[in-house]
Amino acid sequence: MRYIAKMNVIECSFLTSAMQRALLLLSLIFIISNCSQPQKNKVGGIAISFDDRFVKEWTALRPIFQKYNAKFTFYITQPDSLSQDEVQLLHKLRKDGHEVGCHGAMHVRSMNYIWENSLQEYMENEIFKALRTMKKQGFVPKTFAHPGGSQTWYSDRELLKYFGLLRDVSMKHRNIFGFEYTRQVEDISEIYCQRNASQKVNALLIDTSAKLTIEDIKEGLQRAVKEGSVMMMFGHKPLTKTTHKPDEYGFDVAFLEQILVESAKLNLRTFTMQECASMQ
Repeated sequence: MRYIAKMNVIECSFLTSAMQRALLLLSLIFIISNCSQPQKNKVGGIAISFDDRFVKEWTALRPIFQKYNAKFTFYITQPDSLSQDEVQLLHKLRKDGHEVGCHGAMHVRSMNYIWENSLQEYMENEIFKALRTMKKQGFVPKTFAHPGGSQTWYSDRELLKYFGLLRDVSMKHRNIFGFEYTRQVEDISEIYCQRNASQKVNALLIDTSAKLTIEDIKEGLQRAVKEGSVMMMFGHKPLTKTTHKPDEYGFDVAFLEQILVESAKLNLRTFTMQECASMQ
């Protein structure tokens, strides 16, 4: 009887060990399977914003926006200089589903302004003044774009008390202390908005001065598809062959449409910057 009881204990121990190994193997298979398969709830996209106050020129692009069912964010600077017609055009754009964001009352570089004055004066003269004016015009901005891409950690800390997302600037080509620095678009990680990421993001400059090609953009879009992220871009004034002057800064309208065409081919949806903020 003792021998049989001992055998039963050994068999139970063996079975328990075998079951543990089997469960461990199944767990590993489950983890590997989930890692190798794309997550279906992640939808890649693009988020394009436009800075300053080229309201009439932006509104003229409505047929292109509607053709591709695309949504954009318009970051307004010096809102107190807008005419009533421009305010109404912005309301029309917002009614179309676009976002109206804040780009400051004076369009100053925050680092320089705070150094020469104070953080308190910066918040009052650049931020609160803009928000008060825009509120009177019927807008309550939820996101902010740094003029000139100038920012500091302590000004960002204050800004995040009033905005859900702060947008900075990235470029493929950059001159740093006389040295030309170039990155491939798909390697500029900060221009891709991820789920549960930071409230501080960057967007890729697509103005003509950035010297981007559609191949650069296509490579960047492929990353957004693979990881289900949102590729963020921005420009200023819409330019065409007939309107482009040498001293103007802005994006080529034909290039913008190429971006929308390539995005549509990949079934990437368009996001406003506020929608990117809601991904956080």
